[in-house]
Amino acid sequence: MRRLSEKLTEYVIKTGAVSSESYDIYQYGFQIGLEMLCCFVSCLSIAIYMHMILEFAIFTGIFMLLRTYAGGVHLNSFGACFICSVTVQIIAMYFNSKYKFTVGTAWLLILVSAILILKAAPVECINRELDDAEKEHCKKVTMKVLIAVIAFAGCCTLAGISDMLSLVALTFFIILISQYVGILKYKIEKSKIVGTFYIRSTLCG
Repeated sequence: MRRLSEKLTEYVIKTGAVSSESYDIYQYGFQIGLEMLCCFVSCLSIAIYMHMILEFAIFTGIFMLLRTYAGGVHLNSFGACFICSVTVQIIAMYFNSKYKFTVGTAWLLILVSAILILKAAPVECINRELDDAEKEHCKKVTMKVLIAVIAFAGCCTLAGISDMLSLVALTFFIILISQYVGILKYKIEKSKIVGTFYIRSTLCG
């Protein structure tokens, strides 16, 4: 993906669409975009094979919106991220097709998860720490998304679409797990950086 993103960046610079000073920004943007596209197409293909396109659309829509603003675990390589994303989708789709939460259990899971997701949001990444204004913005958007999804869950309940309600509950729970794994990973990486800085300061001192 990196090589292809470099080729694309070189092309847009050659055409004069962007300046060469912006090479790193565009190369990174192309790489992330290509990786996301590859992951999306793979997951969509699996959903088509499982005859669960609607479920895929709902799961992916909720997951991507909340993942973007509420945060979650960031893996260190595209390969790890790709495998994790595909695995999570297969497990979620399979679980929802075989086992469904009762309406009461689904709503309990949705409401508890929503509160905890909002409380934890936004989860920071060691490579992209947020300032106070960004944190406030992410939390506000997270709240709006949660309210919208809960409203959707309410419509599913009224319409008697229990499988969609169960899928919303499962998606919330997966996002919550991702957040807390992300928090743990961030704290571990942060402590390593602080520890390294302390050792260097001690040696230099």
